[in-house]
Amino acid sequence: MGKESFEKTPKELTKKHLARVEKENRQRKILTYGIIGIGIVIVGLLVFGILNTTVLKDSKPVAKVGDTTITVKQFEDRVRYERYQQVQTFETYASSYFASFFQSQLLSMQNSLDSYVQFGSDTLDQMINEAALLQKAKSMGITVSDADVENYIQSQLQYYPSGTPTAQVPTATITYYPTSTLSDLQKSLTVHTPTPTEMLTATAESTTAADVTGTPADVSGTPTDATATPEESTATATEAVTPTETATITPTPTEYTYEGYQNLYSTIVAKTAADASFSEAELREYIRTYLIEQKIYDQVAATVEPEQDMVWARHILVATEDEANEIETKLKNGESWSDLAATYSTDTSNNTNDGDLGWFAKGTMVSEFEDAAWSLQVGEISAPVKTDYGYHIIQVLGHEKRQLTADELTTAQKAAYQQFITDAKAALTIKKYDVWASVVPSDPTIPDEYRITSTSGTN
Repeated sequence: MGKESFEKTPKELTKKHLARVEKENRQRKILTYGIIGIGIVIVGLLVFGILNTTVLKDSKPVAKVGDTTITVKQFEDRVRYERYQQVQTFETYASSYFASFFQSQLLSMQNSLDSYVQFGSDTLDQMINEAALLQKAKSMGITVSDADVENYIQSQLQYYPSGTPTAQVPTATITYYPTSTLSDLQKSLTVHTPTPTEMLTATAESTTAADVTGTPADVSGTPTDATATPEESTATATEAVTPTETATITPTPTEYTYEGYQNLYSTIVAKTAADASFSEAELREYIRTYLIEQKIYDQVAATVEPEQDMVWARHILVATEDEANEIETKLKNGESWSDLAATYSTDTSNNTNDGDLGWFAKGTMVSEFEDAAWSLQVGEISAPVKTDYGYHIIQVLGHEKRQLTADELTTAQKAAYQQFITDAKAALTIKKYDVWASVVPSDPTIPDEYRITSTSGTN
């Protein structure tokens, strides 16, 4: 009997089986896509982490001033450059022959650099001020060209292609007038205020003109040798002295050429980039900002009148409100202002002189003190006035428009400029971002061989 062969026919798939196969295929695809997605996410996170600590970090804002953004990179570069300048100054003075005379200043600089977060905060505040001023300069039509920047750099490196400029002799801009005399009220108020005037009395001794060579001179003006004896004088008078020829070398000045200037400038730029990571472009922009600030200052200073509304006042300063109230009561009971100032006032610079502060214009004192002083009539005494220094009892001794001295005018101009900056910032929306504190550089630092050893003040 022959072998039977059977043909296998495919088994017909049911709908249930087909549905299960399709479901398994979908699950495999989902799993595959999920694994791929997770891999992409992981790679993306790794890439983002790298970028976030490099490129993206550098572009993050630390502050916004109006339409100006200050980035992390700009902030870090500026802090390093400011630190670099301080370190250079520190090393210059610390390595000088007179280093011992600058110990307190050097220690202050060292403490400032060591407190790097505060140093960064101060630098950021300065950058915010500059950003506000630069935006204000646009509306004022103030600009500084590349040529202006180059000319400034050349002058700082003492390269003058058009010849050394002639020194400008400052001319007086203030004509002084007689000061006002005291009224009877002012005389009565200041009766206890000592006003000693040191009188210089001429002596009967006549003096001769100073001899800049340091050689004593006789009355005829002929130099004499103070150590020569009569015999030596006679001998030298009769001897014929033959001068000895001495070879002299006349130094030939090295010409300061444009090439020499370029070499010096390139050296400075390279050192700044290496030590402070501050590029040439950043350096030139730094100088441009400085020159714009100077132009703004000059314009603001020109608006300050040499005559100002001024107040003459005196005060008694104490630490607590209770003490101030007690002194106010004593004054109302007729006790002497002079005695109370000498006994209670903690302002040792003037408490033995009735607490006399002299004449001052607005912008000189803290605002709380000024507001109170300007609101008082001559002779009137204030209630206790609180400031950061303590509690003041203020008495106004005079109030009039007076002419400023040169120093007072300079002070008033600086105060006007600071107010200009405050107003410029007030007109803008300013925001600081917390990230600045985490990116403040602490380098460059003072080399160990120059550091001052101290048990106080350093972090």
